[in-house]
Amino acid sequence: MTSETSFENGSGFDIWGFLLFSHGWTWCWWSVPILAEWHVFRFPGVVFLIVGGLGVTIGGVAMTWLIGGRVGLEDLWRRLVEGRRIPLRWALVMLGLFPALALAGAGVAIVVDGATQPLSAAPLRDLLGEPVALAGTLATIFLLGPFHEEIGWRGYWLDRLQLRWSALTASLMLGLAWAAWHAPLFLMIGYYSSWDHSPEPTWFAFTILVAAVLYTWLYNNANRSVLAVILFHFAGNATGQLLELSPAADRYQTVVTTVLVLVVLRWWGPADLRRGDDRPQPPRVGHSGRRESIDRSRGFDD
Repeated sequence: MTSETSFENGSGFDIWGFLLFSHGWTWCWWSVPILAEWHVFRFPGVVFLIVGGLGVTIGGVAMTWLIGGRVGLEDLWRRLVEGRRIPLRWALVMLGLFPALALAGAGVAIVVDGATQPLSAAPLRDLLGEPVALAGTLATIFLLGPFHEEIGWRGYWLDRLQLRWSALTASLMLGLAWAAWHAPLFLMIGYYSSWDHSPEPTWFAFTILVAAVLYTWLYNNANRSVLAVILFHFAGNATGQLLELSPAADRYQTVVTTVLVLVVLRWWGPADLRRGDDRPQPPRVGHSGRRESIDRSRGFDD
């Protein structure tokens, strides 16, 4: 196994190879219900939706093995299951930031526009009276986005991008790829059209691009924890599903998020999005597949 060869010789396979799965696999599967004009939440369209979405997961695992071998897979597994590597203050950010941003967006809508109902908790209230439905909704939110996507985006690809570029540049590159990955969903019958407020594609892409910086910020300060970004992603998606913002409040939320990103860049710095020590690095593996250096995140910051 020559895990670092592709990076060191400049071929960039560790970067673009992942896109063969994340975009190549996904878009091939997703093109079928688009061309066939199938509803994506009905059979057989839903099969192509789910299997296609797994391209990011497959890419994360396959590329981790191709580039890092057994050591890389072990490292990925630890980052998926070790909750103790997430410092308490970053766990609060992980679970509380997106709900706080939604409330901030609603607050701005009230102050600026005089909105009377910029936010509705009706979906959450309805589910609180039905524990089984609530558990099913939360499980669906978790499995159909955060869990399978983050194994690829942050579990594999972000590390490879940050080995070459600054944290900010890596975030923007990942954000652009992430936004493009979602693009076919706008062409599918029954996907975004089933929402009460279907997102506008350009604004949606900008929101993803901005959010990608916050994901890297959390990831780099939570000792490369994939579990942390999975739960962060889950908190964001659950907030969007259970707390309905008006279109205006939703846009204000993006504005507030953008301001927060500028503050983060100013205070934590664009190079690492982390103060103090350099950001944790992935383990490097030699040609024999042996670990050459220890992942510094194994020390776990407080």
